[in-house]
Amino acid sequence: MKRVGLVRTLKGVIVFLAVMVAVYYIAIFPDCIREMGTQNANVTWMVTPGIIAISISAVPIIVALALFWKICTEIGRDNSFCHKNARWLSGIGVCAMIDTGYCAIGTVTLELIAGSPIWLLGTAVCVVGLAIALAAFLLSLLVLKAADMKAENDLTI
Repeated sequence: MKRVGLVRTLKGVIVFLAVMVAVYYIAIFPDCIREMGTQNANVTWMVTPGIIAISISAVPIIVALALFWKICTEIGRDNSFCHKNARWLSGIGVCAMIDTGYCAIGTVTLELIAGSPIWLLGTAVCVVGLAIALAAFLLSLLVLKAADMKAENDLTI
């Protein structure tokens, strides 16, 4: 696949993911929280705070998608291995770590307050978040090393 096609595909995936995030955070998650509130009378008071809390967790995801868009733009300019991309990959890793920590806190809070058996799902989400963070930090390091090598080779005649 040529560079232009790759960039278009990656940006298409970003748009798809953004739409999926919007659908989940606007429709699916609030409905699930409301349903949990109607099924358990002890937690009906948590419905509105729960919707607000889950909505806050969308912020790092949106920021990570925006950073990934910037990376794709640099790839489109044939500037894949640059310090900006390394910095943006680190930013994606930080976003993943923030969202993972937030998810872990939310999972423990739900378990303690509501006795909700959501800990298994929360643990799975945390493991995926940690894997994304680890991959982003590793790619950041590799891109940084490649950018340094590219800069060194550009100086060589």
